[in-house]
Amino acid sequence: MRIYRGVCIVPSSRRAACAAGLLLLAACASPPPPPQQCVAPPPVEPVVVPPAPACEPEIDLATEAALRKLGLGNEWHQEGRYEAAFEAYEAVLAEHASLLADAYALWGIVSLRLDRDNPGYSRDAAQTVTYVLDQRAAQAVHGEAAAEARLLWFAAKIMIEADVSKDKVVAENRKLRAELEQRDEAIKRLRDLTVGQ
Repeated sequence: MRIYRGVCIVPSSRRAACAAGLLLLAACASPPPPPQQCVAPPPVEPVVVPPAPACEPEIDLATEAALRKLGLGNEWHQEGRYEAAFEAYEAVLAEHASLLADAYALWGIVSLRLDRDNPGYSRDAAQTVTYVLDQRAAQAVHGEAAAEARLLWFAAKIMIEADVSKDKVVAENRKLRAELEQRDEAIKRLRDLTVGQ
């Protein structure tokens, strides 16, 4: 180390070490960097979660009972137990469980009244019941069962029209049988006349 005009001259390797030391002292002496701003995320908006649906289905006991009675009425009708079937359909109507159950019961009565094997066969009664079914379907115009009730009414009308057509076919068959018998008799007489000559 030399002193020249009041200044201390340090060799270069020492200079570098001194410079590094001064830098280190300066770095330690400088104030710390300002703290970073912590910005909180915006608050999460609460999400409305609808309550979970109940695990148990809603059970309408009156409708369930009406459906069982309708099933029994259909079964008894197929077995030829017409009176029991009629009573089952009437029981459904007496309960008024739902418009749709009533519509099916009325349709069952129409079907029962148009069954030609039924001793209680009556096209007039079937037409009256169809009229009642039409009224019930009209009452349900805005309900969820409206389309199905209207379809049952339409099916009942078609059953009545088919029954009328069946009468026409039966009458036509009788007429054709009578004509065939007359023809057979005429052929027989011609043979007898031809053989007799």
